[in-house]
This record gives sequence, structure tokens and C-alpha cells, in this order.
Amino acid sequence: MSGTEKLSAISAVANGASISPAGKAKYRVGNSTVHVRFCSSSAAASDKYKFNINPNTLSADYELWVCGSAATYYLIPVSVMRDIYDNPNTYEDRHHPGIKVVSVDAASHTVTYATGGVRLNLSSYFSSRLENAT
Repeated sequence: MSGTEKLSAISAVANGASISPAGKAKYRVGNSTVHVRFCSSSAAASDKYKFNINPNTLSADYELWVCGSAATYYLIPVSVMRDIYDNPNTYEDRHHPGIKVVSVDAASHTVTYATGGVRLNLSSYFSSRLENAT
């Protein structure tokens, strides 16, 4: 199911531009590269989603977080992802050095990513599309 949701979301983001695979979890959309991640819903916390930021994320132009279904996604410029990744207090994955962990609350359109509850409002990235991607 996650593959279908990813493709539906990438199609929405493409806004009519051409789409082609561009590596592990990445797609070429027009002139941009989009790294796509999917997180399924949890019965315990239906609006909460966990994602990670890794070097593959930072090699794209945009990060696309698909939260449960293609109806709920965030298209985030890599500059924002790099700011989160480079924050010295961003949560580290305990088992994988160099990977940072974040938590998205789709109900409030926020991502929490650093010690002390540091968060960022994602509203401007919710259901956004690539403009002039062709």
C-alpha cells in the first residue's frame, strides 16, 4: 500500500510534470529531485508520524513526507530539512549514526525534532505542489 500512496502523492506534487525514478526513494519531477518517505497510521496515535532525515534526504531538492495516505503530505524544501538535520539538538537515531529522527503531528501541521520540544510549523508545505516543474 505504501508504494501506491507514494506514487499518488508524487503525482499530486508533480502538478502535471514528468516523473521518473532517480535512485533509492527518489524521483525526478521536471527539473527537481524529490525524496519520498511514507509512514503508516498508528491506532494509538492516528495523527502522529515518525520520519528520519538521512544523507539521501539531503541529496534531493525536496523531501516529501506522506502521512498515512496520499491525502496528507508535506513537500518540504531541502534547505528546511538541512536546518533541522544540522541543529545540534536534533534527535539522533540510537542505532544508526548520522540519521536524525522527527515526529510529525498532522493534526497541528507541526514537526517536533529537537531536545526541548523544538518544533516547526509545516502548514505552508501541506499539500503543496511543485510550480514550474516541467
